[in-house]
Amino acid sequence: MELLIKPNKFELVEERQEKDYNFSRYELYPLEKGYSITIGNALRRVLLSSIPAMAITGLRVPGKLHEFDTIEGVKEDLLEIALNLKQVQIAAENIEEIKELEEPVTFNVSKTGPGELLAGDIDTPAGIEIANPDFVIATITKDIEVEMELFAEPGKGFIPSNELDHPTDIEYIFIDGVFSPVTKVNYLTENIRVGKRTDYDKLILDIWTKKNITPEEALKKATEILMEHFLFITKLWKDTNILESLEPVQDMGGAEKEEESEDSESNMFGLSTEIVETSIDNLDLTKRAKNCLKRERINNVGELLNKTPEELMKIKNFGRKSLEEIKKELEEKFNIEYEKLYEEGRNSEE
Repeated sequence: MELLIKPNKFELVEERQEKDYNFSRYELYPLEKGYSITIGNALRRVLLSSIPAMAITGLRVPGKLHEFDTIEGVKEDLLEIALNLKQVQIAAENIEEIKELEEPVTFNVSKTGPGELLAGDIDTPAGIEIANPDFVIATITKDIEVEMELFAEPGKGFIPSNELDHPTDIEYIFIDGVFSPVTKVNYLTENIRVGKRTDYDKLILDIWTKKNITPEEALKKATEILMEHFLFITKLWKDTNILESLEPVQDMGGAEKEEESEDSESNMFGLSTEIVETSIDNLDLTKRAKNCLKRERINNVGELLNKTPEELMKIKNFGRKSLEEIKKELEEKFNIEYEKLYEEGRNSEE
């Protein structure tokens, strides 16, 4: 008899595509009692918060300076148009490549009325398409041509417009980033029989997504995200060096040992306290690069050096250009060869 029952069935039991959304129902079983809640809740949280997608985050209409303005011959004002643009669903073939771009992707829109301005009228570059082309953005009531520029970028969850990086342009209208492509997730638990016992769990997972992603793609991405976190923990037990570094943290000897641990961590590269405590505001970096670092709570050189170049590149809106700025500043101001530090660290570990 197995001490721990593990699932051996994962099935797609229902799938449908409606006008505004995709839906799928999955079943996973058998599970130990309580495991359906553990797994279902974890997947639900990641599905709703962490699946990346593209969204429109900016609008520019020639001659219009704010969202309370109107366009002659258009029924909706710019505020209502901006709200409608939040509901435009953008599908990208390779969102990872788009993340590397320094600037948002620009879409052009040109429509001659009278008639409805649809999401399908947005001119998108190769590799990007509008998933709900029949969605109405605005209504043109006169025989005029309406032109506008839209700006889209990748992200996850919901990000208010004041937290996004935008150009300093008086005609630029800010739009909140509604990125999440998953609209709703439910999980249910049912009892299932294994041998003589009838109290094992079956997990039923219902997923609703926008048209720019399928539930299968969203579930696969959510599973990968959770696996990356768990794999990081499992690696700790395989690396004896990391295990040794964890020992002081597990020692509850008091505040003095905690301070010593913090000091040793901040001076991990043998740098002076003055250097590691230098604020990133004292570095000649662009505003974009500084904002990206501060959003990740990187406020000084020590915290910056604790991140590898690969980890920095994973920060939202932080591109290769920003990394080169940091490397240049560290070398010129402190004679620190950033990437070489980690190359030497890897070689010494080997």
